[in-house]
Formats: sequence, C-alpha cells, structure tokens
Amino acid sequence: MKSFLENIYMAVPSPCQNLLVSLYGIKLQFNRYGGIYETTLNEAMQRERVGREAVLAYAESMLIHTIAKAVKNVPYYRELFKEQNLSLNDIKSFEDIKKIPLLEKQVLRENPQKLVDGHCNAKRLQVVHTTGTTGSPLKIYCNDRARQKNYAYFDRFLINAGIDPKGKKATLGGRVIVPPSQAKKPFWRYSYYQNNLLFSSYHLSDENIPLYIKKLYEFQPHYIDAYPSSIFFIADYAARNCIDLTGITSNIVTSAETLFDEQRAVIESVFDAHVFDQYGAAEMCVSIGQCQSGNYHVYSDYGFLEFLREDGSDALPGEEAELVCTGYINEVMPLIRYRIGDKGVLSTKNCNCGSPFPVLEKLVGRIDDMILTPEGKRIGRLSPVLKGFPVREAQYIQESIDKLEVWIVKDELYNKRTEADVLKELRKRLGNSMEIQIKYVSAIPRGKGGKLRSVISLL
Repeated sequence: MKSFLENIYMAVPSPCQNLLVSLYGIKLQFNRYGGIYETTLNEAMQRERVGREAVLAYAESMLIHTIAKAVKNVPYYRELFKEQNLSLNDIKSFEDIKKIPLLEKQVLRENPQKLVDGHCNAKRLQVVHTTGTTGSPLKIYCNDRARQKNYAYFDRFLINAGIDPKGKKATLGGRVIVPPSQAKKPFWRYSYYQNNLLFSSYHLSDENIPLYIKKLYEFQPHYIDAYPSSIFFIADYAARNCIDLTGITSNIVTSAETLFDEQRAVIESVFDAHVFDQYGAAEMCVSIGQCQSGNYHVYSDYGFLEFLREDGSDALPGEEAELVCTGYINEVMPLIRYRIGDKGVLSTKNCNCGSPFPVLEKLVGRIDDMILTPEGKRIGRLSPVLKGFPVREAQYIQESIDKLEVWIVKDELYNKRTEADVLKELRKRLGNSMEIQIKYVSAIPRGKGGKLRSVISLL
C-alpha cells in the first residue's frame, strides 16, 4: 500500500514533484553522506594502497570482531552457538568460520527480528526491503551508520573507476518517480541538491526513447547509474535505428541485475563509453566492483566471501561456485555465512590496476535463475541464445520440470524462420525432453524494484 506522502507526490504536477524530489534528496544526502561516511571512505581508500597481506589481516580481524559481537548481542547467533556447542575461542581465523552453519534466507523471512542486535537503539532502526523477485521480499534492519558505510564503499568503487561520486549524474533505476499513468513527457524528475536527473524505467518504449536521448544530450551527465536492462533498452533502440549516442557521457555504472556480455557490448558501442559493473546486495553483506582494467574485485574489507561447492567444500579458482557472504558493515543485523543465492568464479590472477583485492573471474548469476531439465541438468545464462536474432527482450519462465515458456518482444525483422531458429538454439542447450512454448508480448513486465529477470524458475 502506498504511503500518504507517496499518494500526494503522485497527485501533484511535475514541477511540484521536482521540488519534492529535491527536498527528499537533501534528506538522503545527509543520511547517506553524514556521520562516519568521510572517515569510512578515507580508510577504505587507504586500504587500496596497502598490500594484500595487510588487507587479509584487516579482514580477518573484522570477521572475528563481527562474529564475537553477534554471538554476544544477537539472539539467533547466541542460540546457534549454544546448539552447536561452539564458543568464541573456536573462531580465530577464516578457516574456523566453517564451524558455523550456513544461514538460509528462510530464517530471515520468518523471523528477521531474531537477527537484530538486542543492544541497538530500536527507535533509530531503518528497514530496507530486498526486491523479492519471488514475491517474498526480505526485511533487512540497519541504521544510519551502516548506510553511510555502504555508500562510502560504493563511492570507493566509483573513484577506482575514475568517476567523481559528486559529479552530475543521470539515474535509471527502480524508483517510481513518474506516475505510471502518465503518457506524455517529462518522464524524468530532477533532484537539484544532488544534481541528479532521475529517469523512469517504467516508461521506456520505442515511442518515448527519443525523448530520453534528447534529454540526456541536454543534461550531459558525468555518469549514468542504471539497471542493465534499462540502459540496454535505450542502447538497443539506438543501435537498431543507427543513432550514435557518443558525447552523452563517458561513464556508465550498472548494478542490481546481471549484466550480460552482449548487453555491455551494445551499450559501450553506441555510447562510446566505459561500462563499470557493480555487484552488491540490500543485505549489505558483499561488495564487488569493476576497476578501470575491466576486472571484478571482491572487496574483502566489506565482507568475507566464500566460494563453495555443492558439498560445502571450498571451490578452487576457476570453478563455478555458490557465493556465501559474511558482512562487516551492518552491525545492527549481521549476516554470517549467508546463502545469498548467487554463483561466481574466483580467479587466481592479479590485476594490473594494482588493487590488493582478489579478482573475480565472472559472476554467473542467481542459482534460482536457472532452468532445470527433466534429466537434472541446470542451465544458466540463456541470453546468448538470442544473440544475433531480431529480439528486443526476452524472459524464460519455468513452472514445471518438463515445460518452458519463452516471452519474446519481437523486432520488425522477426518472422516464422526466426522462431524456428530460436527453437533450434534452445534445443541445443535444453535437449528434446522439454516442451518449449514461445509467447509474443509487447513488453516484459518488470519485477518489484523495476528489475528485469531474464529467467524465472517457479519450481
């Protein structure tokens, strides 16, 4: 249900909405960038200049501190240690963390308060909801300190990418900042204090995109902060219509969704800009970002990231593995050995950018964003199937083990031959034991938070 203030916002004309967005921007600016933000950012930047051994020592001390405080103050961990017959003397290193059972999302969903520090000031608690693509968003408790730390680490990522965090930016995210019923421009609102032009991700269409492009050229942002699917929608339109977007910006930051290689290629080509991808979570337990050399770095001073095989053992570099996270920055609700639901591949190489942080070979995406075949195979990253085909967007939905529904937004060149070729490519990956139905739609609906999921598994 919308709040009273949201209802007022949606009812007033766009100039008044700009004013309200700006006032809200002032509030956000102080909440996010006050307090310990500067100290955290400075300390985080200093760790960029030390060796890997120093970073490991810091991370290990933070891990032990986080666990000790959680066991002392958080009911869930206090009971867990008692049940497992563990004491703090048993946790003295990275390796010792394996003595602690994994934390499932179901625990957060059923009783989030049990994971909250009992000594924190309840009146100052804030609630952040995950985007809950399965319909069950999680409730995450935090405070100003946690959010300030979170934004400090994000801004370090921007600085490492050569981007000024205080620079003029355009945003294409999940907030509903333009009434859904609005049919005419402007499909954007401006936060004066933040110098941030916020575009609606919910009004992107071939009819409206020329208006977005015109406004972006006028605004000339230092960088664009966007969901991959939203900025790709614009880039793909430009590519299809031979529109050169060079000169709008030199930097594009993507986050919140999986960025596919083919999306990156189109975005970088038409904008003639660098794309820097970032991976984080509303749970504030993991942070990964790309540097100017193009490599993903695991920020191990933000949290401890394990790469585990299905049997719970440590995966080797080069192996696809489940990501299990322990966060350091949210002391209000510490998540220890949390199964976040994503997969990745650790690398052994060092980056020529000089960062002391480990390199991630690739992010594979969500575990539940995979197709399960009747033979028991898990198939991920289906986006390459449609590479080269006249398809604007697609989504794969699996409701049963033997059936897959493919939603496709066609381009003008799409025809019956295309459909046959698409089915042929799908069969190459999925085999012949599944029924595949193609459904043509005018648009792919976004999930909660404005995100586009390429694969939805309802098994």
